[in-house]
Amino acid sequence: MTSIAGGSRTSLLPNLAAEEGEDWRAYPGTPQARAAAHLWALLFSRGSTLHHPLGSARGAWHERSRESLWPVALGEAPNEAVWPWLEGAAGARAWLNTESIAASARQIFASQLAGPTPECVRRVHDKAFATGAARELGLMPRALEPLIEVLDPSDLVDAEALGARLEAARLRWPAWTGGRFTLKPRFGCSGRGRVGGRGAVTVDPLRGALPRLAARGGAIFEPWLERSKDLSVSLHVPEPDDVAWPTIVGSLEMLVNASGAFRGHCGEVDNRGRVFSGDGDDETLRADAAAVAGRAREEGFSGPCGVDSFRYAEADRERLRGAVEFNARPTMGLVCIGLVRRALPQVREALDLTPGQRRGFLLTTLEPDADVEAAVTALVEAAGAGARCFDLTTPDDAGSAHPLLVFARELAPLRAAHRDQLGC
Repeated sequence: MTSIAGGSRTSLLPNLAAEEGEDWRAYPGTPQARAAAHLWALLFSRGSTLHHPLGSARGAWHERSRESLWPVALGEAPNEAVWPWLEGAAGARAWLNTESIAASARQIFASQLAGPTPECVRRVHDKAFATGAARELGLMPRALEPLIEVLDPSDLVDAEALGARLEAARLRWPAWTGGRFTLKPRFGCSGRGRVGGRGAVTVDPLRGALPRLAARGGAIFEPWLERSKDLSVSLHVPEPDDVAWPTIVGSLEMLVNASGAFRGHCGEVDNRGRVFSGDGDDETLRADAAAVAGRAREEGFSGPCGVDSFRYAEADRERLRGAVEFNARPTMGLVCIGLVRRALPQVREALDLTPGQRRGFLLTTLEPDADVEAAVTALVEAAGAGARCFDLTTPDDAGSAHPLLVFARELAPLRAAHRDQLGC
């Protein structure tokens, strides 16, 4: 098997969606995943390289430098990484540290993976970890907490018994849930792999889903709630020998479609490059995320991570459900914040971004066949005077998706334009 010497550079292994059981199912074949991986690479220092296996060719890997991925819109590529902790030592960094990607790092790159062990990642990336941490820290709304049930693979063996158990639980739910439920895998991303319904939990839909859910670590049974806003916090957890607490990198609103699939992020940035969600409970959101990251650190976790939350309606009141998921890996929120910091020198003057001010931004990704020019025009015109759009499409990548990073004086009209143009 081919060995690629690490030298003084960082080798990036973009195994996006590895939660679903395969390191390379999403990249490079899925345009959205490929675009996301290329954006991730832009956060690192000069000399970093992105690697992926070439189809079924044993030992054959494709390599692409950060410089070849650099979009013209961002100007000259800097030498340094966005944050010092991304520099680190030479070697291999994966999107998600799995046992299989760790084996690839050893065999192909003669390197250990940077960051936590795959065993640690599996413990804290499990949705049951976030659920347990939120309960212990008192972060769940009181009326919702008893309605959420964690299921182990052993609970998913008998469809008849499980169906009866879940239906009995659902019948005890309050009227504001609408009787809608979801059964989601404990390891997964972008809402894929779940089973849901409105009304009675019936056995037939469960039969085919249970083996798949068991293979993904079990499931979480809970009400399917109408979300009014999805939120995320990006953090960095120091190495075990560092006495510092987890650092909040930034908070954001997530852009997701009706089925819960990720479409982008938006938020506010200040003159120093600090990023905020713009939500009224932003400080609470950030504090809750830091507390959960602290629990993950106690389990041995270190490195970049993210905590997802959302707002929902409980009867006639809006509630914030904090710490829905702990992502034990880099997130697209981290990527978005890094790109905002990369582009900030080019927009400060145009947006009159002075100390004490904040300006809006939005990162979205269009499909390969989208009318990019029309989308850019619509977003920039809606955003108003001084708006600036960066087309971050990868150079020389046929069939690529089209990431757009837009800055505006105010976030609200930019957010509304994205909802009008792209439906979320």
